[in-house]
Amino acid sequence: MDVLGAIKNFNTDLGVISETSWIGNLFMYLQETYEVFYVSLLGLVFVIISITVFCIRKCTKKVFNQKEETTQDQITRFRKRDKALFYGRKMIRKVKNISGQVRNSGQGKKRKLVMKFARRILQLKKDTDQEQLKVLEPPAEYLQEDMLNDERMPPDALYMLQSIRVFGHFEKPIFLKLCKHTEIINVHSGSYLFRIGDPDENVYIVQSGKLNVFITSQEGTTTLKIVKPGESVTSLLSFTDVLTGQTNPYKTVSAKALEDSTVVKLPMMAFQEIFEEYPDIFIRVLQVIMVRLQRVTFTALHQYLGLSAELVRQHPKPKNVMAGSPLKRKRDDGSSAETPFAATLPIPVPGHQRRHSMLDGKSFSPSYNTPPSDAPADAENLNTPPDLQKKRHSFPGRIEEDDLIELATEAFAKELGLEDISILEDRVEIREVSAGTYLMKEDSNKDAALAYVISGALVVSQRMTESEEEVHMFTAYHGEIVGGLTVLTGEPSFFTIRAKHFTRLALISKTTFYAIMKEEPRVVLYVAHLVVKRLSPFVRQVDFALDWIFVESGRAIYRQDDESDSTYIVLSGRLRSVITHKNGKKELVGEYGKGDLIGVVEMVTQTKRSTTVIAVRDSELAKLPEGLFNVIKLRYPIVVTRLITLLGHRILGTYKKGTLSASSPSPTALDSRPSQINFSTIAVVAASDDVPLTAFTYELYHSLSAIGQTLRLTSEVVRKTLGTTIIDPNNEYRLSSWLAQQEDQHKISLYQCDLTVTAWTLRCIRQADCILIVGLGDNHPSLGKVEKEIERLAIRTQKELVLLHREGGKPENTIGWLNMRTWVSSHHHILCPNRLFSRKSLYRINELYSKVCSQEPNIHTDFSRLARWLTGKSVGLVLGGGGARGSAHVGMIKAIQESGIPIDMVGGVSIGAFMGALWAQERNVTTVTQKAREWSKKMTQWWRQILDLTYPMTSMFSGREFNQTIRATFADTYIEDLWLPYFTVTTDITSSCMRIHTHGKSDSDIIGIIIFGCTKSIEMFSKKSSYLLV
Repeated sequence: MDVLGAIKNFNTDLGVISETSWIGNLFMYLQETYEVFYVSLLGLVFVIISITVFCIRKCTKKVFNQKEETTQDQITRFRKRDKALFYGRKMIRKVKNISGQVRNSGQGKKRKLVMKFARRILQLKKDTDQEQLKVLEPPAEYLQEDMLNDERMPPDALYMLQSIRVFGHFEKPIFLKLCKHTEIINVHSGSYLFRIGDPDENVYIVQSGKLNVFITSQEGTTTLKIVKPGESVTSLLSFTDVLTGQTNPYKTVSAKALEDSTVVKLPMMAFQEIFEEYPDIFIRVLQVIMVRLQRVTFTALHQYLGLSAELVRQHPKPKNVMAGSPLKRKRDDGSSAETPFAATLPIPVPGHQRRHSMLDGKSFSPSYNTPPSDAPADAENLNTPPDLQKKRHSFPGRIEEDDLIELATEAFAKELGLEDISILEDRVEIREVSAGTYLMKEDSNKDAALAYVISGALVVSQRMTESEEEVHMFTAYHGEIVGGLTVLTGEPSFFTIRAKHFTRLALISKTTFYAIMKEEPRVVLYVAHLVVKRLSPFVRQVDFALDWIFVESGRAIYRQDDESDSTYIVLSGRLRSVITHKNGKKELVGEYGKGDLIGVVEMVTQTKRSTTVIAVRDSELAKLPEGLFNVIKLRYPIVVTRLITLLGHRILGTYKKGTLSASSPSPTALDSRPSQINFSTIAVVAASDDVPLTAFTYELYHSLSAIGQTLRLTSEVVRKTLGTTIIDPNNEYRLSSWLAQQEDQHKISLYQCDLTVTAWTLRCIRQADCILIVGLGDNHPSLGKVEKEIERLAIRTQKELVLLHREGGKPENTIGWLNMRTWVSSHHHILCPNRLFSRKSLYRINELYSKVCSQEPNIHTDFSRLARWLTGKSVGLVLGGGGARGSAHVGMIKAIQESGIPIDMVGGVSIGAFMGALWAQERNVTTVTQKAREWSKKMTQWWRQILDLTYPMTSMFSGREFNQTIRATFADTYIEDLWLPYFTVTTDITSSCMRIHTHGKSDSDIIGIIIFGCTKSIEMFSKKSSYLLV
C-alpha cells in the first residue's frame, strides 16, 4: 500500500511539474510567438501536401504508362479538358438561343454577364469579331506563261511579223504588198545562203532548219549566231545603204545551212515602192532603225560590254584647213577661191577630264565670251598683235554673218540632198562658241540639233559605264556634221559634244529639222547615212548578230532547262523570273525592268536555264547570241573584265538571296504576298466614280518629281499633244513609239486611266509595271468598273490598293477591301490634304496644282512615302528588344523626326514590336509618348503581376493580365489598319525557323509573347499546318 501511495504521489508531483514548469512554459511561449507557430504549421502542411501530390502523380503516371503499353492499338482517349470544353460550349450555345429572346431587362444583363464569364472560362471568341484576311496567295496565272498558238496566221506572215521588229508595225495592206516580193529559197545542208562578195541587199527569214552566220578574218572563221526558225539574217545598217543607192557587198560575213533549210527572201528594194506611196512610213522605218542602233547596239556594246571608241570610225584631220569646205568666195571673174580663216591653235582637252563652261547645263549662245580659266579665250589671238585683239574672232577677208548663213545653207543642202535650197531659208543659225563649251551632254535631250562645223573642231566623248571618266570617241573637223543620231531618234544624246577650241557652227535645231522633214521626207535618209558612215566595221558585224524582239504579255522569253545560247537586255517592259521545283510548285525569283541584263550567267557558264522568264507586260528586248560574245572577247579582251564584273555582281546577289531564303521558310499563307518595287510605269485606276483621281495623280506626281524626272499622262494630254485621233487603232505604232520615248526620257511615267473602260484605259493597263487601285477609305468596300477588267487584262501585273483618308480620319475595315481583291499584293493608307477633296472643275484643278507643283514637296507626307515605295527608296525602322529599356525607342524616334528622316515602314521584336506598332498607329511623338507612359505605369503595378501568377509548368505568368494591358493600348486595331506597313517576327519551335507576321490583330497574344519572354507560347493554325510560336 505504501508503495502504491508513493508512486501515486510521485506521478502527481511529476504532472504538476510538467504542467506548471514545462508544458506551461511552452504554452506561454507559443502564445507570445503565435505568428511563427502558424507559419511553421502552414509550411509543414504544404510540404506534406506537395509530397502527397508528387507521389500520387508519380503513381498515376506509372499506371498510365502501363495502360498505354497494353492498349497501344486502342483509339486515343478523349481528354477530360476537351470534353469539358465541348459540353460547355454546347451548353452555352443553347443558353445563347434563350438569352437572345430577352432584351432590355435586368435579367438579360445578368445573362450577358454570365455569357461573358463563360466565354472567358471556355475561351470563346466574341460574335462581333471582325472578319479575317482571306487567301494571300496570288492567282496561279501570276507565275505561269500563256500557252497560246498562232495557227490562224499564215507561216510566212507570222515569221516576218515576229522576226523583224522594225517592219512588224506595218498595217495589213502594206504588209501584203511586201509579201508579193518574197521568195522561198531551199538551202541544202552545207550550202551557202550568201558569202563574202555577194551584194548585201536582201532580208532573210528562216522558216525551217538552221543557219550558221559567221565572220571570216585573218585568224579564221568565228560563229556570230545560229539562226533558228522564225529568226532573221539582215543588217539594218545595210538597209540605209541600199535606199541611198550605195549597195555594198558582204565583206566579212557569210551564212551556211547547218541542215536542210527553207528561207524567206525579201529584197530591200521592195521597200522603195512602199515608201514612195507612204512617205510617213519611210520616215518611221528609218527612225526605228536609228532607235535600234542607239537602244540595242550601243546600249549592249557600251553599257554592258564597256566598248566606246571601238564603235566609231576615226576620220583623219584634213590637211588643208578648208579642204572639203564649201566656204568659197566667188570672184568677180566668175572663178572661185577659198577664203582663208586665220590659223587656229588647237587647245588639247584631255578625253578623261570633264570640263564645265560658265553656264554649265544652260543653252550655249554667242555670249560665251569668258573662257575657262585653264584655256585661252581664243587661239586665234595668240599670234595676233595687241591692236588687233579687239577684233576677236575676225579673220582676213572677213565674211559677214549673212554670207556665213548663205554658205552654211549651201553646205547643209548638199549634205541633206536638198535640190531646193529655199527650204533652208531662215532655218540655219550661226553660233560661235569658245573652247570647252558644251553643245550637247550625254543622257540629255537639251540643245539637240544638227551642227555643221564651219571652223574649229568639236570633241565627241562618252562617259565610262561605272565611273565619271570620259573616253574620247572622235573629233569632228570643219565640213562635218554631228548630232544626227539624237535628232533622228528624239532620244537623249548618246555622246557629249564640246568645242575643242574657238569654233564657228551652223545649226539646225531638232524642231526645225522636223519641219523640214515633213516637207522633204528623204532628208531622213541622208542624215541616217551620215550616222552610218561614222560607224566602225565592227558595229556592222555586230548588227548581223543582234536581234530586236518584241514579246507580248504572258509569253516566255526562255524556259527552265532550255539551252543557254543567248542573253537579253530589257529595252522596255517588265519580265518575271520563276523557278519550278521538283514537286511542281512555282516560286518567284525576281523581276527585271528597263536596262536589266538577264540570262548572262547561264550563257557564260554554259549551263541550262535555271528559271523560266515570262513577260509581265508587252516588252522589247535586245537578244545577244553566244557567238557574238565570243567574237567580242577575242577581239577586245577588255570585255572579259567587264563580264567578270557582271558575273560577280550576279553571283553575289544570288548568294545573298540564297542566304536569306535559307534562314526563313518558303512563303506561305502566313507570310506576305510577293511584291516588287522600283517601277518605271505606273497606272492609276479609280475604285469608284467619286474618287478624285486627277487630284490624286497630281499629288503623287508632285512627290515623285522630287525623286526623279516624272511624266504625268492622261487621255486629254495625249490627244492635245499628238492629235485627237492618236488613240485610234490605226495609230497604234505612233502612240507606242511616242510612249516608249517618254518612258526613256523620264524615270517614272504616271498613267491616269479614265473612269470607264476606254481605249486609253486599256492602253494604260498594258503599259503599266504596277497598277494602283485608288479608293476612298470611308466608303463601303466595293469593286469598280475598271477593276473587273483588270483581272482579265493584266493578271500578271502587280496591283496595289491605295485608300484615301480625310484629315482627322483613321483607317478601318481594310480587311474588307483586301478580301474583295485577293489579287492585290499590298495596301497603302494615305492621309490626304483637304485640297484633294475639293470639288472643282478640271481647269481649276490644273490651275491649283500648277502652283502646288512649283513648290518643294514635304517628304513626311503619305504621298512622299508612297512615291519612295514605288521607286524602291523607302526608309524602314526596325526596333529591337530590351524590356523596360525599350522605352528609349521613343526618344530615338523623336530624334529621327527632328533630323528630317522619314519613317516609311516599321518592324520590331519584343518591346520593339510594341513601340513599332504604337508608332505605326499614331505617327505622333506626343501621343506615342503618352500611351507608352501609361502602359509602363500599368506594368509596374504589383497587383497585376500577382493576379497573373500561374502554376510554373512552362512559365511563371499566364500573360492574361499582361495582354490585357496591350489590348487596352491598341483596342481592336488590326495590323492592316495601321497607317504604316508593319511587321513583327516570332520563332516557330515546331520547325525551328522565323515567322513574319504582317496581318492580324495588333493587340493579339502575339505581341504579348514577343514582348515578354516569360509568358506562355501559343499555337496558331492554318489550313495547311499549325505552328507553335514563342
